[in-house]
Amino acid sequence: MSERLYWIRRKSGRIAFIGIMTALTTLMNLIMVPMPQPLAEYDLSPILIYLSGVMIDPITAGIIIALAQGIGVTIKSINFGWPLVFIPGAMFVRGIEAIIISLICRRKKPTSYSISSYEIVSMIIGVIWETVGFTVADVILFGPGMAFITLFTIVDAIFIPIAIIIVVAVRRSLKIYRFT
Repeated sequence: MSERLYWIRRKSGRIAFIGIMTALTTLMNLIMVPMPQPLAEYDLSPILIYLSGVMIDPITAGIIIALAQGIGVTIKSINFGWPLVFIPGAMFVRGIEAIIISLICRRKKPTSYSISSYEIVSMIIGVIWETVGFTVADVILFGPGMAFITLFTIVDAIFIPIAIIIVVAVRRSLKIYRFT
């Protein structure tokens, strides 16, 4: 690990890192792009979900994403009148998504500051999990008709190229392969 990140090895540094990443991911969750009805909106949090999965260990990535989704979706539920059941659903599905991406990425050690094909595949598998997870939850909660709309979650794959650019930029600027 780079000496630039010595602080992350300390408990206080790790807590600060989790707090900063949670705040950043929550902010990305709250930046919303409206979609045509009956769809609600896109948010930008998938970028940080993919980044966290690639750059952070599975447990920490899952915690960060679950916390951020909980906070962000709670704020949106209160402001827009969304069902509160979306909160634990987003925490679970997207937290697991970050864990899945991270576990796949940990199968091989990076050898350069660029991104590898298995890291890209891990993000694709993550977005497939997210789509399946949200669709199954919506079938249970709202029935198959409403759940069909959730299949459009697969469009979150459009954020993979942005995440790739950010991962490569972070790796090259900090001269690290991963944060944790």
